[in-house]
Amino acid sequence: KFCMQNRYLTLTGPTRAVVVVDPVFFEVDLRVKGRTESEDRALSYLVVSCRDSGCRESYMFKRVETSKLSTVELTLADMAESVEATISVRVVDGEWPEGFGGLISARTASISDMEIKLLAFDKLPVAADGTIQLSRCVLSVEADGMLRVSVMAMANCLKDQTVEGDSKAFTAREASRSMRMLEVGSCKLEVTIAWSLVPAMV
Repeated sequence: KFCMQNRYLTLTGPTRAVVVVDPVFFEVDLRVKGRTESEDRALSYLVVSCRDSGCRESYMFKRVETSKLSTVELTLADMAESVEATISVRVVDGEWPEGFGGLISARTASISDMEIKLLAFDKLPVAADGTIQLSRCVLSVEADGMLRVSVMAMANCLKDQTVEGDSKAFTAREASRSMRMLEVGSCKLEVTIAWSLVPAMV
């Protein structure tokens, strides 16, 4: 959904880390959904190229690109010497506070002001085995860096009124898994991160 009061769109991908091989292309294809697919209307379509900056430190930057239909601002982060973190979250005990929405997010220590939304919800979507289906589950983290995963319960998602929250930091690895527990009220969430090297491009 796209609201004019909130012009930021939440990405649900990528499902693997993006490796910069000069150049790498990002395709933006935005449509306004109609009642049927034939009634969908194009909002923006463009292709943006990015090249390796050669910088040895991670940094965040913005790009403003214009198509025939609209202007889009992209916020990107270039992660130096990174590994891939695949995140999964599972309810292991208790219940999410009744009547509360919430937010599960993550950020790296090096770019702490760039929060990545993993899932925003009005009602926590939990499978029979306790697994929570995240909207996004893969991030890049510097090989010698830290990743912080946070969960917040909110009384009113529109006003971002935080009631209670918890967060834990994970030290990056080249392989294996890391597991920590987050607690919101009586609800205990098991956060597991599977670490792997960023796939090389041939």
